[in-house]
Amino acid sequence: MNDHLPLQGKQVLVTRHKAQARSFGKKIEALGGRPILTSLISFRPAMSSKEASFFQADLEQTDWLVFTSVNGAKFFFSYLEGHGISFSAQHRTKVAAVGEKTARYIRDRHLAVDLVPDLYVAEQLAEALKEKVGQNDKVMVVKGNLGRNVIKDTLAPLGIDISESILYQTVPDSDGILKLRETAKFESFDFVTFTSSSTVHTFMDIMKEDSKKWLEHQTAFISIGPLTKQALDQYGIPSFMPNVYTIDGMLDKMCSISKKGE
Repeated sequence: MNDHLPLQGKQVLVTRHKAQARSFGKKIEALGGRPILTSLISFRPAMSSKEASFFQADLEQTDWLVFTSVNGAKFFFSYLEGHGISFSAQHRTKVAAVGEKTARYIRDRHLAVDLVPDLYVAEQLAEALKEKVGQNDKVMVVKGNLGRNVIKDTLAPLGIDISESILYQTVPDSDGILKLRETAKFESFDFVTFTSSSTVHTFMDIMKEDSKKWLEHQTAFISIGPLTKQALDQYGIPSFMPNVYTIDGMLDKMCSISKKGE
């Protein structure tokens, strides 16, 4: 194996949303691999224009604004821009983000981030917020329709005023699903990657028991973090998970597996 191209000759199925999969695919190519991109889910706005004034009023009263994903941050800023809502870096609201990528996206839009947990999972963010949020603080969690209620379930019993704003919906990507069906007829994969539990469920609904046959052909399933791994476990699919729950962590894990199998 070429040490400089640890994924040389490896076929990697990327099931991530197409807007986010391109950079993942380029990194795979840079390591010598061949990415096959099949977007299984897509995202659409969930909050109507009629709710803009109420959203702005709630935002103005918020002491802590919490983002649990990059998608939540993207839809948040898009909604502000689309409805002329002002939210500057000088605003009194503090900001918490579940991971460094989400935090970086927010900072790039000139908004300071006050809290990022060491582990990029909602449970860690909820525990960190318990130490920071005041008893009289108002907390707003920005999320998608499939987002878990971990932060609310953790803070609400403490008497903290917490609300959830559903800014986007996760829906199946019909074009990507069709591509997966066709690709699976003719291709075999060395790695299948998942970056969310919703993608796992969509994938398994399409492939059903056929995916287990891939394990017999030494296909390695790679999950980005604990929740994604748990979703695969539900279907009896073992997977490898990186120590750092990021795309780069997944790449490192695939390179390590490839090196062991050389």
